[in-house]
Amino acid sequence: MSFPLDYPIRTAEVGGLTIISASGSAIVQLGDRGQSTPKLRALALQREIDHTRAGDVYFESYDLFTQSFPSFDDFDGPAKDIVHVKRTNHCPRIMVGCVYIIAMGSSSSVQAGNAMETIAEARIKHIRQFKRPIPVPGIGCPLPPVKPALYR
Repeated sequence: MSFPLDYPIRTAEVGGLTIISASGSAIVQLGDRGQSTPKLRALALQREIDHTRAGDVYFESYDLFTQSFPSFDDFDGPAKDIVHVKRTNHCPRIMVGCVYIIAMGSSSSVQAGNAMETIAEARIKHIRQFKRPIPVPGIGCPLPPVKPALYR
């Protein structure tokens, strides 16, 4: 069996697309695109008391948001471990029935079409803060002044 044609670029045919929610740098695209770089930086903070009394939180406090990504370009393993991929598209169309998505977010992407390059990045720091009791001073120690801050 031989396949005489190879289609380097194909078209997509989608029967139906339903998306209930797209948020947080999500991309929904019907058609082609050259390059996309969706990014999301978020602090997901849960507190025992409300935010107005607990104070602010800053991205600068967490090095997660400034760290560079590790590089995967410098493969120094044996040559036999290198994988070469050759793709042959036997049909100029990709046919899909109906797609149903409940929710998408955090730099996610749904596309029906060709994408030349996509580099997506989502950095989310999840924090839970609990209220701590203020320590009781020892016998003979002066009482500390009352402060509104509840976190230590």
